[in-house]
Amino acid sequence: MPSPLVEFSRIGKVYGPTVALHDVNFSLYPGEFIALVGMSGGGKSTILRLMAQLEQPTSGAITYAQPGLVTRVMFQNDRLLPWMTTLQNVSFNSHDKAQQAKAEQALAAVGLRDFANTFPNQLSGGQKQRLALARAMMAEPQLLLLDEPLGALDALTRRNMQQFISDFCAKAHLTTLLITHDVDEAARMADRVLVVKSGTNVYEAAGAKGQNAEAVARVAAEVLDVILAPTTAVS
Repeated sequence: MPSPLVEFSRIGKVYGPTVALHDVNFSLYPGEFIALVGMSGGGKSTILRLMAQLEQPTSGAITYAQPGLVTRVMFQNDRLLPWMTTLQNVSFNSHDKAQQAKAEQALAAVGLRDFANTFPNQLSGGQKQRLALARAMMAEPQLLLLDEPLGALDALTRRNMQQFISDFCAKAHLTTLLITHDVDEAARMADRVLVVKSGTNVYEAAGAKGQNAEAVARVAAEVLDVILAPTTAVS
């Protein structure tokens, strides 16, 4: 087995008197797609912020395979610049020909080659998220963090984007961490599903990525049972 790209060991995070995380332990391996799922306030987003090095843990250690790991985050809000075209959003309005060519390749990779001169308000919700993905890929990230990027989409578009992102990350061999409240989404997209409750990861299930609807439903039901089971508060 390869060495982990990122490893959390006995991670704790405290904000004043509030224990946000305690004894979080898991590893994320190169090319793997992991989903963190659980109720609001359980600690999922705190884990993502720590992995993105936006914050530091109060206790424990986060180990990266190499210093300066290139990481990008996709949020539910696409954070596109409305006064720029699709191509300009991806290239950050660079006039460098090499950067523009790279942006065009990124748009082609997410199926938006024909929308290079389109503005964000002319795109559908799914297309906007594809554009956000293309922009993230400009940095050639080794780690992609998805903070509920599909939460604002309608059900059909969301389902299509789940498949698109899952396939895209697999093809690019892109190590990915997804934060979601949707157990079906977690089961459908991930290699592994981690349940986060009361500030720690309490359960792990194999995901059903690439499997049939029955397998997805089975994993989702297994994970939901753990989420809904009574838990003891941490003091």
